[in-house]
Amino acid sequence: MIKKDRKLYRAQSLLELLLSVAVGTIMIGGSVLLMGVSLKNYQSIRQNLQANSLLRQYAEVIISLAKDDWHNIADLTKDSNYHLSLSGNSWSIQSGVASSTVNSVPYSLYFQVSSVNRDASGDISDSGDNDPNTLKIVNTIEYGPNYVSSSSLSFYLTRSGNNKVFQQTDWSGGSGQTGPIPNPGNKFDSSDNIDYSTSGQITMATTTSDSYLISSILDTGVSGGAGFNSLLWQGSLGSGGSVKFQIAFSNSPSGPWTYYGPTSTSDYYQPNPDVSVSFPTTGSASPQNYRYIRYKVYLSTTDTTPQVDDIIINWSP
Repeated sequence: MIKKDRKLYRAQSLLELLLSVAVGTIMIGGSVLLMGVSLKNYQSIRQNLQANSLLRQYAEVIISLAKDDWHNIADLTKDSNYHLSLSGNSWSIQSGVASSTVNSVPYSLYFQVSSVNRDASGDISDSGDNDPNTLKIVNTIEYGPNYVSSSSLSFYLTRSGNNKVFQQTDWSGGSGQTGPIPNPGNKFDSSDNIDYSTSGQITMATTTSDSYLISSILDTGVSGGAGFNSLLWQGSLGSGGSVKFQIAFSNSPSGPWTYYGPTSTSDYYQPNPDVSVSFPTTGSASPQNYRYIRYKVYLSTTDTTPQVDDIIINWSP
């Protein structure tokens, strides 16, 4: 009876051992499986972080190139693939897709430039008028085995972020300076019934007839044409006075010089002093992407002469 109990005990012990080994094997197998899943997840996260880092780097370089010269980006063929290339310390833009391997992961990287439309309210829209001073950029990266994973980053570029000005604060040097010149200085092209004898201002020589002054040809130096943002003048209207402007623009220093208001040759920019007025971005009256510009200022009154102290044209290269 005792021997039988011992045999039963040994059988139970062997069964427990086998069960323990089986459970241990299952646990080890489960741990290995979990480790494999965790390692796979870690690699996926690392690849995704690397991809997003490359996308952000592309965006920073594109913004920098556009700031240096808008036409670096604006003149690219719309909705075509381009990639960045680094030579020494200089970035350049090449057509097509760039392929590379980072941390043993293959990457394919490119960007596209698209035109942007704005509606009647000036908001970005799928339809409307094209805004030559705004572009949409989409950076795309494909990565991993057979490039099965992908990410993209889209953003807008606006030309007005790198502003410059033509500012004329004195006309006392007189007429006869046609230009083109990069800075108006204290001279201008021509005038009629304008008193410019006092430094730092122009007024009407007499209040019995209207007056005008035509500026020199102002040269942005941008061979592909600049972006013109706004016009502002400082001074006073006097009593019953009026100050209004037209602008002319060309890609040739010899013109032709046709003067436009906001929509046509028949209207005028007529802002109050210290109030900026924007230039149009579309239509025949738009000065966008022209190299040369000049202004024509008109003074009139029913009582006392207006006085113009500063004329400022804001533009972007």
